[in-house]
Amino acid sequence: MITESLPEHSTLKMLGPYFIGTLFTAAFGAFAGAWASSHRETKRAIIAELNSISAARMLTFPICNKFLALKKQIVLPNHTEYQTSREAFVRAREAFLKGSPNPIPEFRANLQTITPIWLPTQSLERQIFEKISIRGRALAAAVDLVGAIDAVDKSLRYRNELIVEIKQQSPIPPLQLALRYYGLRATGDVIDERFLSNVQAIYVQTDDCIFFARTLADDLFDYGTQLRRRNAWKFRLGIPKMVREDWKFAEKEGLLPDISLYEKWLRGFPKQPGGIQRLRNRLLARKASV
Repeated sequence: MITESLPEHSTLKMLGPYFIGTLFTAAFGAFAGAWASSHRETKRAIIAELNSISAARMLTFPICNKFLALKKQIVLPNHTEYQTSREAFVRAREAFLKGSPNPIPEFRANLQTITPIWLPTQSLERQIFEKISIRGRALAAAVDLVGAIDAVDKSLRYRNELIVEIKQQSPIPPLQLALRYYGLRATGDVIDERFLSNVQAIYVQTDDCIFFARTLADDLFDYGTQLRRRNAWKFRLGIPKMVREDWKFAEKEGLLPDISLYEKWLRGFPKQPGGIQRLRNRLLARKASV
């Protein structure tokens, strides 16, 4: 058998006996450096997103509070007074037209203008759509909230325009003004429902703002809490736990809209079962298949 030995000047002899160890150490160092760099970048990204979530919550909660205050101080009293006085006027007018000797009660129109509210919607949009990786119901709530805020602003401005128009046309006969104010049929089958529709629109749109702002705030809390829980120990984030917003004060004063009004909207975002529920569903499915 012929064997061939390596020449003394072979590559292995030139590299020395520690070449493999050095190569392994260098590879491990490069891998560890890349992992550490990736770890730092991931940690920065998570902290940045958690900070953006906190910023979005700090914008959403005051926005909701603004509309709660608007509803309590102006919208709800105006809407209740308008509906009550309209019903009373309609009953008295119908009775008078049927021959009742009782005159139609004195009419007083509420021509109070309402100053539109400035809200940081652009800052909220920037946080939600550009800096937070949230999807599903929260994203839809943010879109609908921005739309509802814009709708309220336009309705408030339109109310003020209607009031200016009425005042510029004064004096208007009381009965004619009442029919116009309440959106009832006047002479010549003319019905001006602009003021009626505006009162109703402001009330509904204010409730929309409250509902979508609350939904967004709750979903941001849930998303931020889950993100922190998944990464707090792994990355040693050092970020305190989030505290859920308290809506009891609004609920106690009857300012929160009826949730049943938004059932169709909520139906589009069914709640995903948690890990325990998914496991339970699998066990039940296996048991049923046996």
